[in-house]
Amino acid sequence: MRVVEAALVLAVVALSLITHITDDQRRRSWILLIASLITTPLLVLHAMTEGLRMQMILIYAAVVLFPVLLCVQHGSTRNRKAGTHSRKPMIRSVLLLALLITAAALWLFPVQKMPAPSGPYTVGTKTFELTDTGREELYGADMGKDRRIRFQIWYPADTAENGTRTQWMYDGRKAASGIPRLYNLPGFMLDHTALIASHSYEGIPISSTEPAYPVILLSHGWTGFMNLHADLAEMLASHGYIAVSINHTYGATVTVFDNGDVRYADPQALPDSSTVDDYDSYSSALVKTYALDDKAVLDFLETDPELNTLLEGRIDSNRIGILGHSTGGGGAVYLSSIDSRIQAVFGMDAWVEPVALPMLEQGLQVPSCFLRSEQWETGPNNDYLRILFSHTPAPPVIYQIDGGNHQDFSMLYMYRPITELFGFSGSLDTLENARIQQDFVLRFFNKVFFDTSDDLDLLTTRYEAATAVQEFDQL
Repeated sequence: MRVVEAALVLAVVALSLITHITDDQRRRSWILLIASLITTPLLVLHAMTEGLRMQMILIYAAVVLFPVLLCVQHGSTRNRKAGTHSRKPMIRSVLLLALLITAAALWLFPVQKMPAPSGPYTVGTKTFELTDTGREELYGADMGKDRRIRFQIWYPADTAENGTRTQWMYDGRKAASGIPRLYNLPGFMLDHTALIASHSYEGIPISSTEPAYPVILLSHGWTGFMNLHADLAEMLASHGYIAVSINHTYGATVTVFDNGDVRYADPQALPDSSTVDDYDSYSSALVKTYALDDKAVLDFLETDPELNTLLEGRIDSNRIGILGHSTGGGGAVYLSSIDSRIQAVFGMDAWVEPVALPMLEQGLQVPSCFLRSEQWETGPNNDYLRILFSHTPAPPVIYQIDGGNHQDFSMLYMYRPITELFGFSGSLDTLENARIQQDFVLRFFNKVFFDTSDDLDLLTTRYEAATAVQEFDQL
């Protein structure tokens, strides 16, 4: 819980209890006056510095009611003298219920903190959007128009001075409402995630330490979004990479454009396989869309004048990698087969099943590493990985995170404990899972792009949950 928020809750609870314990009307009036003088400034400070949220609504109501109760105090006294029955037991019951509801809401929906990036650089960030002219949108309300994409970049910087710290949800409450909407729930249920601060700063220059920095594209899975991999992006930027996380419009839970337009995931982009006869065509089209989005962003990085001014020409076009989760992983494999700029591929439960067989049979011609969740230990996707790996010249490198679920390859831990209670997360501690992922990602890309001697196998001794997958060794 945040500091001012905690102080406000404790003040309301303590003063409410004292007010309803004492029978002395004069003393109660003084307590209500003190309550108003304490809680009202706290509420204002809380709103200005931390932000209001729905889970605190009953506390806010109590703050408003303190002066109201003070005003009606004398009327209550006269009613009792006239023989009116005391309502104290009912008030106490209502108060107790309100406090219990608030406590449950704050426990279920806490404002989490992002893990701090581990590298020596300060992290700068900015969002961009592009229109891929001539590429027809396949989905949603924009079908037939030129496809629009939004993405966020993170880059190494020397100082946060004169910068503005950004939020995890860069696009605020509009983005935060996307996930509950996906499950037909009120958008405000997760509005509190818009209050989570990142470790990135807008408006700061790129570091002058190196003449150029390698680029890592980050591609989310079906119904993910660009900020679900912000922890990896910040980590990479803090270690000297330019990280670019792409919001795949209509495949993302929510996309918020600069003009305020909001686009949600289109269920028809990937319908339930039991409802359509040609499911393979849907999944293949989606993976291809992701790959072409990635390609469009790479083109944009090379040509956009505003972006190149921000990065001061420090993009190293000879060191470009891609990291993809699920559908984004399939898109990464697809892109590597059509774009020679990709020099390394990292897949997290990479969904390669929809990738065309001729592409899989090309194999991966660049260094690659794959992480698999225990949840995906079995299933048809492994058969397609086997095809891909059997045609890959370099020995395939794949590790499994035991106790991990498919969705744990994201910042799902920012929604705990709800995600844990409803089984979205695996049995492994989600923050430990995230640390394992970050260690593998950083060591892999450092080995490829900085020529370090990192041995990824050593991580299987460091982390009990990380194991080397043996089933592909004999290909």
